[in-house]
Amino acid sequence: MRFLAASFWDLALVTWVPLLLMAAVAIQLSAGVMRDLPIAVVDQDGTTVSRELTRRLDAAPGLHVVAQATDMKEAERIVRSNRAYAVVLIPTDTERSVLRGTTGSIITFYNASYSTASGAALREVGNVVQGYAATLAAEQSTVVVGPGKVRRPPVAARSIVLFNPQGSYELQLVALIHPALLHLIFMVAVSSALGRELRDGTIGAWIGGNSRRRAVLAVMGKLTPYLVIFTGWGLLATGYLAGVRGWPVVGSVLLLLVGYVAMYLAYIGVTLLVVGLTLSMGRALSIAGLYAGASFAFAGAIFPLESASAFARLWSLLLPYSAFAKLLAEQWIMGASVMDSLWQVLVMLAFLIVGAGIGLPRYLAAARRPETWGRR
Repeated sequence: MRFLAASFWDLALVTWVPLLLMAAVAIQLSAGVMRDLPIAVVDQDGTTVSRELTRRLDAAPGLHVVAQATDMKEAERIVRSNRAYAVVLIPTDTERSVLRGTTGSIITFYNASYSTASGAALREVGNVVQGYAATLAAEQSTVVVGPGKVRRPPVAARSIVLFNPQGSYELQLVALIHPALLHLIFMVAVSSALGRELRDGTIGAWIGGNSRRRAVLAVMGKLTPYLVIFTGWGLLATGYLAGVRGWPVVGSVLLLLVGYVAMYLAYIGVTLLVVGLTLSMGRALSIAGLYAGASFAFAGAIFPLESASAFARLWSLLLPYSAFAKLLAEQWIMGASVMDSLWQVLVMLAFLIVGAGIGLPRYLAAARRPETWGRR
């Protein structure tokens, strides 16, 4: 604790750095649902139907027509300048096709470089076009058979989003990104705490003359402040989303907090394994950044693993964050039973047992081997 108080950057890792990163994520995703995504419209038809479709696109809450380009070259320049995510092309003779009773084609080009925003814009455009098509079909049928004789479609599809009906990116992403950031910073901080004793050659004076039991207790004592501090950050992250932003935990809050503790303990086990095998602070920090930094992408919470490669599925199983992400979804959003989620806690604790069982004896042995000290 005295070292943390005297070291600016080590203290920053457990104080304002987590707060700054979590605040940045929370502010960026506070809107929850994407609104007014910019699109461009190329109206080659110039008719009543095309103008009404353009108006409906601009009136949709998820879209905003920022430009009505004269041709596709101008629309392409708009997309390349990042002023729009998609281009809606209304071809010539669209209204004529509608009046003849045939199908007019509305073409949407979207920028796949920004897949999330462009995908949302594409879905919104599809909804608007389908809604307007249904209106036009009803109007045409009314003209043919007369008012009051138009039947509603006998079968209609209705989709219901489970657990997150609002489609909130805040609930989906902030709840996942906050612990992803915290466990990355935690592993870096713990790797630094253990590794600097080897780098500076102070491990011998610290635990070299102690019995094995006292040496283990000393290591536990060194890591306990980090565990307590980052558990507090997890509690703050949960309180922000549940209390301030109003996304209630439908399952067990206690089990969710136990999950945070189990996740940190798991990464303590992994850190002990890495430091014990490398006996180098620099290598341990590099591995920590690679290992914990990749957790969010491979956890299966955003990108599904069912069709992923065997390597991706295996890598996901080797990450404690994957188990925590499942527990988070089960308890915060799905309201699963405690017994269903308790398995994830056991999986995370297994990382502690295996990692500490292999890495801790090597780390303790290094305290009596001066030739292992001073490595960068």
